[in-house]
Amino acid sequence: MLSLKNETDIIREARDLIRAHRMALSWRQDDLAKRSGLGIATLRRFESTGRIGFAGLAKLLATLGLTDRFLGALIPPAPAPKDINEFLAAAPAPARQRAPRRAKGN
Repeated sequence: MLSLKNETDIIREARDLIRAHRMALSWRQDDLAKRSGLGIATLRRFESTGRIGFAGLAKLLATLGLTDRFLGALIPPAPAPKDINEFLAAAPAPARQRAPRRAKGN
C-alpha cells in the first residue's frame, strides 16, 4: 500500500498516538516509565522528539497493550486476484434464504 508519509511523519504520529494512549489510561510519564522498565529520561525524550530504540518501543507497546495491533499491522495483505475469474472463484457462495412466511388468513 502506498503512503505519502515520510519517516518524520511516522515518528511524530507514533509519538502522539502512544502519548494519547498513555493519557487515556490516566498514567503520568513516570507511571509508564516504571511499568515499562524504561528510564524516565528515555520516555520524556520519546514523547518530545519521537526518538527511541526499537527495544524501548517494544516495551512501551507491551506495557500499553498495543503489541497485537502493532504486529498485526505488519502482516502482509492477501494477494489480489489476477483477473475477474479468480475473483469470482474466491468469492463465497451466497447464503440461501427462505421466503418470508405468509401471514395466517391469506
